[in-house]
Amino acid sequence: MARNKTIFKEDILRAAEQFITEKSPSELTARGLSKYMNISTQPLYAEFENMAALKRELFSQIYYRLQNDVFNKKTHEDPVINLCLNYINFACQNPKLFKTIYLEKHGEDNHSVNEFSYNIFRTLIQDDPTYSKLTETQINSLLTGTWVISTGFANLIASSTIHPSQFEIISFLKDAINDVLQMEISKS
Repeated sequence: MARNKTIFKEDILRAAEQFITEKSPSELTARGLSKYMNISTQPLYAEFENMAALKRELFSQIYYRLQNDVFNKKTHEDPVINLCLNYINFACQNPKLFKTIYLEKHGEDNHSVNEFSYNIFRTLIQDDPTYSKLTETQINSLLTGTWVISTGFANLIASSTIHPSQFEIISFLKDAINDVLQMEISKS
């Protein structure tokens, strides 16, 4: 008689997310995850061809949630400032997951977080009159500049090193955006 399936793909993905948040993405192996879940590796390979496929699906699922539940919140009328504030809020509200996604390497395809961030950034600014006419070089500079500043704020706020008001963060971001855009204009 065939055994009833008790471990499903969703269970594995949920456990894998908890695993990488508690430990690290680099420790996510079939043996490590099965030990964490207190199961054999067989259910993992019944649902996923290999660990690379599991990791791809895991990070795709996390990125999808981030895009739809975190980065699309409307907190400011400027889409760049809005994205930065959402990024900072995410880091402060979910420091372990933030660290896992943005500060640790996760597999051979570590560029996926960069691509994910660029695609969100590009999508959010494409229809805004202030940013829609920027060149690729300007977009890359603006993304890099605001990402560096946002990551700095996120880390310093999450560690309780600084306690800026939302107004102070927004003022700093506005100045940074203007500086990056002016720098790119003067290069032209």
